[in-house]
Amino acid sequence: MKKKIVIGLWISLVALIIAFGFIVVEQNKKEAARLAEEAKIEARQEHLRVEQEEEEEAKEKELAEEGKAEEYTFTEMETTFYAVSKAIVRENPYDAAEVIGTLSTDQIVSVVAQCNETDYYKMKINGDYGYISPDDVSEEYIDIPMPGISGVPSATKDILFIGNSITLYPATADWWGSGWGCGATAPENDYVHQTVAAKGYSSYDYMSLRSWEFSNTRNYELDDLDKYISKYQYGTIVIELGENVKGHENHFKEDLTDMIKYIRGYNPNARIVMLDNFWKYDSIIKTKKAVASEMGCTYVSLADIQGVSDYMLNEGDQYTAPDGTVYTIGSFLAGHPNDAGFAAIAQRLIAAL
Repeated sequence: MKKKIVIGLWISLVALIIAFGFIVVEQNKKEAARLAEEAKIEARQEHLRVEQEEEEEAKEKELAEEGKAEEYTFTEMETTFYAVSKAIVRENPYDAAEVIGTLSTDQIVSVVAQCNETDYYKMKINGDYGYISPDDVSEEYIDIPMPGISGVPSATKDILFIGNSITLYPATADWWGSGWGCGATAPENDYVHQTVAAKGYSSYDYMSLRSWEFSNTRNYELDDLDKYISKYQYGTIVIELGENVKGHENHFKEDLTDMIKYIRGYNPNARIVMLDNFWKYDSIIKTKKAVASEMGCTYVSLADIQGVSDYMLNEGDQYTAPDGTVYTIGSFLAGHPNDAGFAAIAQRLIAAL
């Protein structure tokens, strides 16, 4: 009997121990869940605290910037400088201010004021204002060296035409052509092909150097000529450039002179012919004539056809292409030579050659 009692007690004890273990495990799980939830709450609170601090810091910085901007005073001035390589334009007149853009070498900087506290220049840029360090501008145009010349080619060709869209323009949605003088109804009607046909040239090239006209650093564009002048010695080289220089006349005379020097480095015996502007820009024409005279080039005048409506495409006019497509002359095409204009240019060039 005693033995049964002892066994019963042991069984009860084990049951109690097991029950106690389950209770402890459940309590531990609840405690762990509670601690995890508290950790999440603390993490959320910490995240909110950090966000709030960042917002406050941003507001303080903004207020500081505004206050700093209000502290600056300026002396009005009106002058122009030239940007040095990768000149930095900032939002405010001090070194740590946010960068809002960079300028290319020799880009014109139109200054309206100078900061009395930092010496930064206030400049016009894209219809707004920016600030540029005095270290990033030059009073003098920065001379851009010509590319190196590797030697004089031995192979020969009759003539090379160097020009803009009047000499060569690629296929675009703006017009009906593809790779000849912009505005001509067909390649044989542009001035290049009429000149070649009339003179009986058996070998010729024509290329666009239109980007040179717009560039602040034109000498960097000269190596685009290499695929022609470094491979062939041309009897004649015609330069038809200048129509797109309007608004980009800075250093034009020096750059045009450098172009002729560069051409002669490869083609020392070529006759260089400078074709007058089709569009009458007096200052550009005057410069071209001066360079042609100084460099011993033949100058072909177009004075009698410049600005004459009968020789150019007029906005609103229509042209029906051979495939039946009707093109209305828009602002881009307007002003370019029509077939009569190309014929007139060719006649004057042929007479000079």
